Amino acid sequence: MSKPVVRGVIFDCDGVLVDTETLACKVLTDQLCDYGCDMDMNKTHDLFIGGTLAMVPPKMKELFGIILPDDWLLECYERTFVAFRNDLLPYPDLAPILDLLDMHNIPMAIGSNGPHDKMDVSLGKVGLKERFRDRICSAHDVANPKPHPDVYLFAAQKMGLMASECIVVDDSQNGVRAGVASGATTIGLVDITPGSYLRDAGADCIAEDHKALYSLLEGWLRKDG
Repeated sequence: MSKPVVRGVIFDCDGVLVDTETLACKVLTDQLCDYGCDMDMNKTHDLFIGGTLAMVPPKMKELFGIILPDDWLLECYERTFVAFRNDLLPYPDLAPILDLLDMHNIPMAIGSNGPHDKMDVSLGKVGLKERFRDRICSAHDVANPKPHPDVYLFAAQKMGLMASECIVVDDSQNGVRAGVASGATTIGLVDITPGSYLRDAGADCIAEDHKALYSLLEGWLRKDG
């Protein structure tokens, strides 16, 4: 592909900025098993990663005929927050990416399907909340979650840019679809979703890890690149 315009970068949160996906997937899997649903990590990933937790009750009723209790979501967040506070670690190769963008005066934002209270915990745990400040955008701020482009359009607006001037980085199929639909150049970052799935979802480029993501962005920002 030709060198894209990079006036802003919008990151997904889980699986891109914070290494939450495996922890959150395990918490949800264990909770659903406690309710009698025959789930494992692979099923949870395939059904829900990149979506919203609102998808869970109807899917459990459809698959297993099990109606989740009214307080299941509150319990899920409580379990998840405990796991984040105890076990969440920063990605070791993320800081150089953020420093590179700062060095080139490229504004950054977050566009996530997750709620703000979840991001408060996860971003706070790894020391990123203050770095993004008022540019932390949730699908709860807009009309439609990913795969709709709303949250990425909103994040671009927060930076005073059009989405077509931005790079979106997401690790899920729904997130990649949202980035593409927004008009942004979209990088599929491989976490627990295979790169082939992200490419099939429409990603313009695939980064196998954060080091590869750094190389892509550095090349696009280099004046002689």
